[in-house]
Amino acid sequence: MRKSSWVRISVITAIAGVVAVGSLATYGQVFGFDHPAKTAAASPNLTTVSSTSTTSAPSTTTAKPTTTLPATTTTHAQQPEPAVVKMPDIPSNGVGQGATSDAVLFIKTRLASMHFDPGPIDRNFDLPLYYSVQTVQKLYGLPRTGRIDQVTLAAVGAFKYPKAAATTPDPDHAEIDLDRQTLVVWRDWNIILITTTSTGNGHHFCGGDQGCQYAVTPPGTFHFQWHYNGWREGKLGKLWNPYYFNGGIAIHGYSSVPSEAASHGCSRIPMHIANYFATLVHAGEEVDVIGTPSGPTNVPPIPDPSADPPSTTTTPIDSTTTAP
Repeated sequence: MRKSSWVRISVITAIAGVVAVGSLATYGQVFGFDHPAKTAAASPNLTTVSSTSTTSAPSTTTAKPTTTLPATTTTHAQQPEPAVVKMPDIPSNGVGQGATSDAVLFIKTRLASMHFDPGPIDRNFDLPLYYSVQTVQKLYGLPRTGRIDQVTLAAVGAFKYPKAAATTPDPDHAEIDLDRQTLVVWRDWNIILITTTSTGNGHHFCGGDQGCQYAVTPPGTFHFQWHYNGWREGKLGKLWNPYYFNGGIAIHGYSSVPSEAASHGCSRIPMHIANYFATLVHAGEEVDVIGTPSGPTNVPPIPDPSADPPSTTTTPIDSTTTAP
């Protein structure tokens, strides 16, 4: 790894430069992870840019994004911020799936240390790393390519934790952001997982337990109710290790987690994370769904024209869908 001029400036300067040429959307201040069950192979040393150690928060003189997530009204111990580190050189056109290099190993180590799960800590740019990179891009408002370009690399090098968006969350809680399409899990006020998700796309569909309806993930405060271990067969497909929090709406693994909302109402997460997600949360734990859902809300289900005529009693749409 050799030094390059762009890593000597803060991520804010890097991002500001991209804004100037119109290639960067608005972004929020973001956060970091270490999967408790992972054991990394010999990992590269993460060299800090500032004089702060890798276990303490960066100096207060370090520039911070001007756009931040809402602060909570609850006071509690502050999770130490990830130290700003020098990132390795990558090709000018970036690096993506299929690549193998020491730079990939460095990036995986960095993301794992900040509570993303980039998969095995090795030199291979695989699907789990793709999802982790895409999550960073979602949080910063960058194009959701899953490919590491110079701006994404700078964001990884100067990543910061966000505040919980809910005003009074529990110390242990999960947060689904419908706007960013991300999922974050807190334990005792500390972030322990950050991952991508795909929620209800708002489209009208038929075939679920309630006939025809809209694919909506309703915002609000809920609680984990029950977990099914393994594949659960539903009318709209299979769900891997679903953990239900709002009737039939669950966080579950799925073979495809698009960058945008694409489900029938559930919160899809990558399969490798769904393998252990149920060990990170517990029944009764708070789930905060924030942001704006896709599609209409609080509307009655639309009858399936192929089904028997509906009764004269009309009930509001029930957010408990069994859709994946």
